[in-house]
Amino acid sequence: MGALDDSAAVTAPGTPDALAILDVLDRDGQPRQTFIVREWPLRVGRSLANDMVLADPHVAAQHFSIAPAAHADSTDPDSPEARPLTLQVSSTRNGLQLGAKHLRAHEHAALPSGGDALELTAGRTRLRLRLPGHTLAAELPLAATLPLRRRAATIGIAAALLLLGLLLRTWLDTDPDGFGRAAGSMLLGVVVAGGVWCGAWALLSKTFAHQARFGWHLRVFLLGSIAGLLVSALPPLLSFMLSWPWLSDFAFVGTIGVASVALYFHLLAVEPARQRLMKSVAALCGVVGIALTLWFNVQRSDQFGDELYMNHLFPPALRLARPVTTDAFIGGLTPLKATLDKKAKDTSQGEEAASGEGEE
Repeated sequence: MGALDDSAAVTAPGTPDALAILDVLDRDGQPRQTFIVREWPLRVGRSLANDMVLADPHVAAQHFSIAPAAHADSTDPDSPEARPLTLQVSSTRNGLQLGAKHLRAHEHAALPSGGDALELTAGRTRLRLRLPGHTLAAELPLAATLPLRRRAATIGIAAALLLLGLLLRTWLDTDPDGFGRAAGSMLLGVVVAGGVWCGAWALLSKTFAHQARFGWHLRVFLLGSIAGLLVSALPPLLSFMLSWPWLSDFAFVGTIGVASVALYFHLLAVEPARQRLMKSVAALCGVVGIALTLWFNVQRSDQFGDELYMNHLFPPALRLARPVTTDAFIGGLTPLKATLDKKAKDTSQGEEAASGEGEE
């Protein structure tokens, strides 16, 4: 057994074939050191008497060993390759983690010869054992790196679209006399907030992934902001066109969804090797955000939606829903009478109780 290097591609005459490969993994799951197993048994620990020596202080002198089973039904029992492998934990305080199973000192487990490579954890050292029968993962394609001009063009176009969208929203929300001041404040706030936001994510990426990826985070910020503007503008328009008030009532679901997707892509630059975990974190944040918004809405207005009524007005030509007669509209308000009476009664009782306490 020895370390894998460039000379390992050519096997010297008389050298036994590789029986297994044992990788020492870093925190991202990438091999930090690779050993080729050419004979059994394989002994792992901190002692120099082991075949593979680990420098982890949480590993015992001889932590565990892997060897073919002593007795097995095989046509050639003398061949180690024909016998199943057994993992034996030695005298250790911390035991050994084999996949999802924790083995204590002096316990043993049979190692499957097929399927995916086996994940082991000895102390704080992550290991991966790959046998000849284990599935070899397919080659992953390299992420395409766009030229600097195209990346700068993408950022410039996204920034221009975001600027136009924000200026349009500011123009619609403010009076003509105060548009210049409002636009300047908006631009200053967006630039400062975007710089701080992307800079913080770049610092996290530099800390954990050793690459700042500021351009990546800037693109995520710009595209996520554009998507957020669209998601916040479409529900009121569709509610007006189709007479569906619930669309604008629960528009926050789409906004939180866009924020969760943007959070996932930010996290992807921080932990690129843990895509599944990052998806779970982003999805959990989205679910928690929606649940908290619903709870705050109930506390504020006794309903799950954001709006008490649909207050968005657009040109009548965009209206697709059929108009109703005045009698039909008044008749539709009848179910609200009981709710309004109950609200008025609760309000009057609360005022009487407050006045009574004040007199005392």
